[in-house]
Amino acid sequence: MPSANTKLSPQCDRLSWGQVDLQVTNIDRAVAFWSSALGMIERNHAAPGIALGTKDRTLIVLHPGAETSVKAPFTGMYHVAIGVRSQAEFSRTLARLIQSDVQVGPTDHLMAKSLYFQDPDGLEIEITYETPERFSHFGDMSQGLTLFDADGNAHSGRGPLDVRAELAHAAGANPMTPLADDSYLAHLHFKVAALEPALDWFETLGFERHLTLDAWGFADMGAGAPNTHRLAMNTWAGPNRPPMPKDMAGLMQYELISHGPIAVSPHLHQDGDVLRGTDPVGVSVTLRPS
Repeated sequence: MPSANTKLSPQCDRLSWGQVDLQVTNIDRAVAFWSSALGMIERNHAAPGIALGTKDRTLIVLHPGAETSVKAPFTGMYHVAIGVRSQAEFSRTLARLIQSDVQVGPTDHLMAKSLYFQDPDGLEIEITYETPERFSHFGDMSQGLTLFDADGNAHSGRGPLDVRAELAHAAGANPMTPLADDSYLAHLHFKVAALEPALDWFETLGFERHLTLDAWGFADMGAGAPNTHRLAMNTWAGPNRPPMPKDMAGLMQYELISHGPIAVSPHLHQDGDVLRGTDPVGVSVTLRPS
């Protein structure tokens, strides 16, 4: 039975993320970083690339081939988010990052607690602990991003976390043990050329609109579970920017897993038991049944 501070996976998401494939400039350096800083373990993997994740699942597959680190301004991946299911694991991961001398930005989104940092190529990574029970409702979005917690207090959704308070939940734990087996891919966040076409495209796969802030150039989408963040996009690189160059470190392809009837999307084609296509930022996507 799960412990009192462990959350069970939401049962009503139509879609979840499978493995995410990333291209890097130095494969040995990248594997060392994802293993040491995040605690991922190397997994058996017959396909090209080096698969990393937990004992239970592959999360990230790293590939050599990039000639340059991340540079702006292009569309593509903004960050990949790894989800943990307990406060204790979130705090232990924060302790691990600090002990590994990784520069990290602990942020309180109210619906989630997040840790932001970069790999050696500048690929942005988020560790997230979802806390939808802390959220009540949105404020007047015409006045800027405002969220209210369950007690009626206003939050910016972008405030800093109290690092000392967070680390207290990891007291006595070994920060250097591997990432918890039930960790998962929580969401991807994309840089897109325009919000509406991207929102329309991902809706055909089964995502649903959650929050759109045109003035801020940001939108996020859910997949069924209330007040959860499964996909995000922004235009912060500037409108109508081109896709990332093929020789740049970044997102190569990703999988989505359908937990019900697979959506019949005009953007995907049948390939055996799966559907394949190219998303609005030029990245290959595979949609497969669970």
